[in-house]
Amino acid sequence: MHGWKKKLDRELDEIVRSMPSEFAPENPPAAQAQAPKKSGNRRPFRIAAAATACAMLLAVLLPVLLILGPFANTGGVILMEINPAVRLYTDENGAVTAVYSENTEGDILLSDQTFAASLRGIPAADAATKLAERAFAAGFVREDSAVRFTVAADKNASAEELQSALESSVTSYFCETGLFVPVLGRTAKLSIFGEGNAREQAEKAQGTPATVTEREAAATEPGDVEESYRDSLLRYTREVTDCVYRTASGKKTALAEIDKLNEDIVAHADNEYHRSYWFLAELPNFRPTESLAALMERMEQKLADYEARYGQTLDGMTFWALNSFYGAFDLAALKEGVDDLLSLIEYFTGIFDPSVFIGILAGDTQMAQAVSALFEGIGTLPETVEGYVDSALEMLRRETALALYENRAETEKDRPAISYEEYRQKMQRLSDKFGNFEDFWNSFQ
Repeated sequence: MHGWKKKLDRELDEIVRSMPSEFAPENPPAAQAQAPKKSGNRRPFRIAAAATACAMLLAVLLPVLLILGPFANTGGVILMEINPAVRLYTDENGAVTAVYSENTEGDILLSDQTFAASLRGIPAADAATKLAERAFAAGFVREDSAVRFTVAADKNASAEELQSALESSVTSYFCETGLFVPVLGRTAKLSIFGEGNAREQAEKAQGTPATVTEREAAATEPGDVEESYRDSLLRYTREVTDCVYRTASGKKTALAEIDKLNEDIVAHADNEYHRSYWFLAELPNFRPTESLAALMERMEQKLADYEARYGQTLDGMTFWALNSFYGAFDLAALKEGVDDLLSLIEYFTGIFDPSVFIGILAGDTQMAQAVSALFEGIGTLPETVEGYVDSALEMLRRETALALYENRAETEKDRPAISYEEYRQKMQRLSDKFGNFEDFWNSFQ
């Protein structure tokens, strides 16, 4: 306490010395000592009284100013953009108080209420890293992606500090994951996000649904529920059918590659009886030659990759059935047929009946069951706005599950970590190429 008081006294002395001349002595101390005393002169008393009054006032105000500063920092606002865009509010300590999506892609990141809730109350840098991880798992982040933070706060110094923490945390995550993803940061004026200080903006946002999907559904007029629901279901159906098309296309290609590799194994000179991979793999005492063993190891890896990507184990029987089905599967006809069907539904404002679509996939039981589950329980027209909100959120959750399923193999892939020096060098090359990171970011738009 004594040390603090001495520090305060020194600061007060500095303040008093820098006061305007009307509060300062007219003569320096030496001149005052030589000047004759004048009876009835009360000026030194007035000076001392003024200085004492100022010192007392500053003694009261200075601790407050030291803590809060002339403009107190009440928190910050962060816009995190990948393709999904998410806005976060923080308190004065940098902890997240609220989080909202800014677009439908951002909804995918926040569709899980438990995950969204886990972002609140933790440091903004940790929340941003969790969002980056979620975006990667959902397929929004690849080597050709970038992340940008726009940070604002009541004090620019606070915004810069927060920006630095965000960049450092998210960059570390991607480097550890083995992905080169440029992380760009910038500060902005708080006014671009709204009126008031950061705390006031966060308070205004309180109670707002976290996703665009819920906000728009909840704002639907009762008389518009049917039309809005049909539009939502049509968009959801397009997402599902696009995913099914990509999956069917991927399976067709992967099965053809497995079939070709199995043919090479069957035709190998050391495969005396020209047996399939699955037959040879089950022989208890089979010892393949080096060249045949190499082919079988490649096949083992192919099957493991297929299982990791599609969640489907390929024994001999399953492979033959699926390969026959997808070998004759006309992807172009499927794509054209589904697009035509959806166009008709859109034109006649109908509701998609997945039974026909599921019938097309009957040769792949797993796929047919998965598609059936995606449409279960959401094909009935809701009667109220609340019912529409529930349906819209359920479609969003299922769409999220699709994205996580479709990209899980990429997420689980082992990659060597990227050193900070390697990251820095790559960023420098980008800077040299584009001139500035703003132009680089715009190249993604």
